[in-house]
Amino acid sequence: MTPPGSPFDPPSPAPGTGRPVDPFGPQPTPPIDLFATERGWRAPVAGPAPRRLWLAVLLFLLTGLTTTTMGAVWILYTSAQATTELPLFLLPETVRQVWSDPALLSLGLQFSLPAMFILLCHEMGHYLACRRYRLPATLPYFLPLPLGIGTLGAFIRIRTPIRTKRELFDVGVAGPIAGFVALIPFLVLGVLWSDKISAAEIPPGVQGVLLVPGHSLALGGLARLIHGQLGDQQVLQLHPFALAAWFGLLATSLNLIPLGQLDGGHILYAALGRTQRTIAPLLWACLVAVAFLVWPGWGLWCVVTLVMGLRHPPVYDEAVQLDPVRRRIAWAALVIFLLSFMPLPIDQVLIQPASPIQPAGPNDAIPTVQAAAPAPPAYPTT
Repeated sequence: MTPPGSPFDPPSPAPGTGRPVDPFGPQPTPPIDLFATERGWRAPVAGPAPRRLWLAVLLFLLTGLTTTTMGAVWILYTSAQATTELPLFLLPETVRQVWSDPALLSLGLQFSLPAMFILLCHEMGHYLACRRYRLPATLPYFLPLPLGIGTLGAFIRIRTPIRTKRELFDVGVAGPIAGFVALIPFLVLGVLWSDKISAAEIPPGVQGVLLVPGHSLALGGLARLIHGQLGDQQVLQLHPFALAAWFGLLATSLNLIPLGQLDGGHILYAALGRTQRTIAPLLWACLVAVAFLVWPGWGLWCVVTLVMGLRHPPVYDEAVQLDPVRRRIAWAALVIFLLSFMPLPIDQVLIQPASPIQPAGPNDAIPTVQAAAPAPPAYPTT
């Protein structure tokens, strides 16, 4: 239940129109639905979105399979106390080994279930906002991926134009807020259950490149609050819940990038109107700088946002300002973005067995943690 006057109150249809009435007052309505493009307005051609339940369920189950399988492998690659030869891409043998080993399957489920719950909450935030404004939208479609962590996320498709800034803002902001709220319990519990590992505690024989998930302000701040400052020869081994929350924070920050048709682009355009088109190239240049200076992977998102279009297409009531409540929610979305954003989403640490002489080589630039002494490989080597 929400208090009277909340922007999330269920709207009632305007007499004779079937369109919702905003709790902050009437909104202008064009004589027909028009689709906004950078070249002007045109009439839409798409009808109501079909609810392909079978497709949504199929993609959900496939994503459950891929995230559980690859999540188990991902956890091993981020563990300083285990080794594995399983690759970070999906193979029949990988599926067989993970799903036939109760320990590996348990690790995978501890990652996949909270990760998919966070994604589902994010997309349901968008979906329910669309239902509030009677915008035809598909059910959430998950995207399985046969490598990495097993998924590219999820999406819904809105098959009708969004005509007003208030509709655009409410639909755009609902997803990131819902996803961020959903990940908080997993973040807190996951960091509490994570372990601070020193070089002396690394089992003999564990060596190679350790993947270290990047720290956002939310994850890094909470980890430092609970576990204190890490030493030079220490790493924080994240619990699967914390890894799922890390993924949720990364997905939230990607969606809140304030460019084009991303959630952040919708929010920024609804808050600033035409000003968004002026500052969009500057924001894109900042993303390019982060790609060059911090993590080359951001270059992919530079290309994605450039292809999508940096400037947001106009809506019908572009000149109308957001009400004070929505402006405060926009500031809250900015705070969520700052808490979630990771300049370096993934790092690597080289673990080497201790020896009197450490030979120089191309990996010298990678931070090194030295284990106690060489020994046979540790479980779960496959």
